[in-house]
Amino acid sequence: MEYQASAKERLAWPYPVHYGKVNRVTVDVLVIGGGLAGGCAGLAAVRRGCTVAVVDKAPIKRSGCGGAGMDHWNNVLNHEGSPMTPEENLEKGNTQARQGHRDYIAVKGTWDALMELEKLGLPIRDEDGDFVGTATLDRRTNLLKAYNYQDLVAVKLRGGQYIKPVIYEGLRREGAQLFERVMVTSLLTEGGKQGARVIGATGLSMETGEFYVFSAKSTILSSGYACTIWTYSTEITGNSYRWDPNDIGDGLAMAWKAGAQVFGMDKAGHTRAAHPFAWPRFGVGNPSNTWFPCTIVDNNGKEVPWEDADGKLLTSIEARNLPTEHQVYCGSTISDVLKSVAPPNLIHDLPERIRKGEFELPLWADISAMPEDERRSIWGVMIGNEGKSRYTIYDLYTREGFDPDTDMLMAPIMVPEGYLSGGWFQGEPNAVKPWRSESFGCQGEPAMDWNLMTSLDGLFVAGSSGGLEGCSYACSSGFYAGNRAAEFGETVERGEVDQAQLDAELSRVYAPVMRAGDPDAYISWKELWGGSARVMQQCCGDFKTIPILEHGLKWLDSIKQGEMQHTYARNPHELAKVMEDESRITVSEMFLQACIVKIKTDKSDLPAGTYIFNQLVGDQVVTTYKEPQYWLKAPYAPTYLENYERCRAKEGQA
Repeated sequence: MEYQASAKERLAWPYPVHYGKVNRVTVDVLVIGGGLAGGCAGLAAVRRGCTVAVVDKAPIKRSGCGGAGMDHWNNVLNHEGSPMTPEENLEKGNTQARQGHRDYIAVKGTWDALMELEKLGLPIRDEDGDFVGTATLDRRTNLLKAYNYQDLVAVKLRGGQYIKPVIYEGLRREGAQLFERVMVTSLLTEGGKQGARVIGATGLSMETGEFYVFSAKSTILSSGYACTIWTYSTEITGNSYRWDPNDIGDGLAMAWKAGAQVFGMDKAGHTRAAHPFAWPRFGVGNPSNTWFPCTIVDNNGKEVPWEDADGKLLTSIEARNLPTEHQVYCGSTISDVLKSVAPPNLIHDLPERIRKGEFELPLWADISAMPEDERRSIWGVMIGNEGKSRYTIYDLYTREGFDPDTDMLMAPIMVPEGYLSGGWFQGEPNAVKPWRSESFGCQGEPAMDWNLMTSLDGLFVAGSSGGLEGCSYACSSGFYAGNRAAEFGETVERGEVDQAQLDAELSRVYAPVMRAGDPDAYISWKELWGGSARVMQQCCGDFKTIPILEHGLKWLDSIKQGEMQHTYARNPHELAKVMEDESRITVSEMFLQACIVKIKTDKSDLPAGTYIFNQLVGDQVVTTYKEPQYWLKAPYAPTYLENYERCRAKEGQA
């Protein structure tokens, strides 16, 4: 089936093109996605003596959502001096995505993961003594406290910009096989049967167009969230992407097609990408997240007051970093919707006061009014290490003359109350159009057990592929999943790839480059993406009914049978983009189908908090219900800690 590109095509494309050439790779553990979670998973598995392949669509040294850096490390609750244990944290309901066992796994390992990265060479402490005597410095550990200065709960990463290079070099030293610019297109199952054990995957070189067949005893899915399902943007992606633009739901789509149970897509859904007209991430002044706790003033220089989670006015900058008397600690960002960990914020009635004329727009982030240590902390440590701001904001603004000692940045225009928690905030890229339905902490991921293994034997998840968002959760769950995958591989024989399944995938992948005729008569991957996004904007917004959701499914099916069959790719890069479009359509169908199930379930007499799991069986969606806190019921142990230690018994680190 090998296809030789024409002279015209070779001239236009800088790499040799060999469509249909099959490369076979045999390893113990296959890691799909080489970001923070995948990189740490690969490290854990190779250290257990496994042969490991890490596959990514981008160069692994800088791939993934944390590729360019990370400013802070959240939820270090498993160290001496922590104000709360991971067990207490979960008991109080402070989970990120309401799936107790996977949240516990992530929180439990964040401190150990940070220490492991330091061993790999990541600079995390105040070694130069820049912050000696300041409130942000934790004297016991020499780490910088973020957001909560009472105790060490989140850490400002002094060398966060180096996090991916450190992991990358670790993978190379340990002998992992790294496959870059290779897109994984499908999971291979035992006997080629849907719902059977996962025994590997197929891939496509985005440079040469060659095909890869990966045989593995264990496979770890760490390919990120499903982004850009509702939004369409190509040329202005620097503004519109909150997450890595390579994260479009490939892993979620392939797990679904392979027969994995999927949870949470009825939220429909936080797709982790802002609208095309948003401000550059962290590129405008604000008082939250990476800019926390920056002073905000109005156009006349009048300072906007702050208040704590109880609504008490705060009279000092130091107080902005302390919990209330009712809180054990305060969290990291305005998106912490639980009042029990909500951080201080600007006064809640700011929009009303602006309307009354008490404050005059525009608002400004007055970093120059902050104490020197806080100013250096925000602009030097946080903005200087956050991946979305290190190069595009910190370096660029500095070259253009921005001086944090004297200058301010404008905070963007107002949005109506209710768009974001706090109600006032104007310009974070999360402020999106109404048809982008938002749901904090859950946009859909495979169901998983205490080993982070999905309902398909041999398929594990880590990081945001498992709903565990954030740098600390990605690394923590990655190390954990890598160990569990290595242990599983010791118990099974290698599966034999089914040739019929392989042939079907070869035909699907290469169809867009095999279409005969004038390429101008076909449509591009951009048009296909724009079409599926329009379906979701129209049929899966804030207001959902079964008829409109079903209409969306019919519309997508029409696109699959029509326009998708006429999408043409001129080179391997465009071929990969078409494959991404097909994944987007699959994920869109998953959202629509899950929303239909949720509406029907809401009309039933099931107990409150019942979990809904959907699964593709043949071409039909089968729904399974599990009771609240199913992860602590038989055959599991009665507590989080017992389950965790039972799973780590072979690791030698429990």
